Amino acid sequence: MSLVSLGDMAQSFLLRRQSMAAKLDITRLSTELTTGRTADLGRHLSGDLVPFSALDTSLARLKGFSTVTKDAGVYLGAMQATLGSFTQMGDDLSRVLMSAASGQTALGVDAAGLKAEQSFQTAVSMLNTQVGGQTLFAGDRTQGTAIASADAILQQIEAAITLSGAVSAQDVELAVANWFAAPAGFGLTGYLGGPPLAVLQIAPGESVTRDITAADPALVKNLQALATAALLGRGLFVGQPAARQDLARRTGVALLEGQSDLTYLSARLGNNEAQVDEAATRNAAEGASLEMARNALVAVDPYETASKLQESQAQLEKIFLITARMSKLSLTEYM
Repeated sequence: MSLVSLGDMAQSFLLRRQSMAAKLDITRLSTELTTGRTADLGRHLSGDLVPFSALDTSLARLKGFSTVTKDAGVYLGAMQATLGSFTQMGDDLSRVLMSAASGQTALGVDAAGLKAEQSFQTAVSMLNTQVGGQTLFAGDRTQGTAIASADAILQQIEAAITLSGAVSAQDVELAVANWFAAPAGFGLTGYLGGPPLAVLQIAPGESVTRDITAADPALVKNLQALATAALLGRGLFVGQPAARQDLARRTGVALLEGQSDLTYLSARLGNNEAQVDEAATRNAAEGASLEMARNALVAVDPYETASKLQESQAQLEKIFLITARMSKLSLTEYM
């Protein structure tokens, strides 16, 4: 039986390689013990990375949905707040107009007319509200304005009234209604937005509609009443107190009747908000479950890891001891 011996240089390289391997093991095991996660996923899963990749893909998709639902919640919430203010303003103005119409002097109608003109300007500003650089009620033309300026709309309405030859409050009411309904009226020069936004996917297999624009019939109906009332503030029927009172009464009634349409519109929007909130909750719950499953795949046994770490440390100490002894070995000691 022959003996195989290693030369000094070979033994030095062997010990150095073993020392490096032990140090790497100690570093890896220390990291795993600290984090509770494997440092070598491929070896930990025996090369089968499919389940881990599938979980990662699902988590990334849910993270994307989380961003979408958050943005959608802000968008719909801003629309709901604007719609609430719009509704409240119309309700307040209707009371003012009805009160002025039943008054004994023209001063009440004059004041109501000025308030109506201001309210119409505010309503236009509300419908042109932007959040995050996007106009809420402009449909898919989110970078532009939803409707023309209040002054531009009122000027066109006044021109339509003049052309119609209106001589009474009823005639004015009809002329304004015709302008809002005409293809070349509000739909062309008043509403500057586009068609409703496309449905938004908020969860796997679930979408929410975003179909409310400034051209919605409920909003147009109330804008029409506000614009008609605003004409009182611009001097319509000056010197005809009876006609001005009649117009104040008619617009007050129209605004009051329009409240139910706005309430229904707000309810529709509320349903969309609730759908987004529920989807966000489900997505978060599913994400938490997937995260737990993912963590289970990469988790290491702390007791086993600690045991291996002690073994690697002991092995490194032995290598250091052997190296130290070899470095002190002399020819006399060897013989």
